[in-house]
Amino acid sequence: MTHTGNHYEGKPPVAVNAPFEGDSILSPSTRLMVSRLSGPNERQIGYVVRKVNATPTASGYSFSTPEVARYCVRGAKPAISFDERFMVYHHYVEAGDWADLGFSSPTDPGFVEYRTKGAANIYVLDLLNGQTKRVTMMAPGQYALFPHFRSDGWIYMTVRVVGATPEHIVASDAALLYAP
Repeated sequence: MTHTGNHYEGKPPVAVNAPFEGDSILSPSTRLMVSRLSGPNERQIGYVVRKVNATPTASGYSFSTPEVARYCVRGAKPAISFDERFMVYHHYVEAGDWADLGFSSPTDPGFVEYRTKGAANIYVLDLLNGQTKRVTMMAPGQYALFPHFRSDGWIYMTVRVVGATPEHIVASDAALLYAP
């Protein structure tokens, strides 16, 4: 769809070839597209960032989407900050996360509790340097989910606790703290 100045007008659909990519999102300016990248057995192996080049044509637009970055981190569908500097996503605790969570081994009883009860944390990825920082340290059975950026850089997320209601909305200024 395109905006004519007064309303939106439908245009012909355009297909973009992005093999092994899915759950794509557009950045606030629509100049970047981020997709989750799948590997063997359809298991996610990271994120792909593409630049979206839109060229007006007589019938609508043509697009090219060259890849500009790959990040080898696993997580759910991301969101991009309004300044397009950061990406935020949630990540379910997996078997290999024991060191990131501060445990001495995957058999540490504290980590075993995470694997038994489950948990999810929020991560911020700096799109300029590829550094990832964990924002939350949820306890076993707690899930920080669905993060999104507010226009001032704050991150909003949902927090669920297994067996408890209601869910909570939590805010963090983590991306502002990571900015140079």
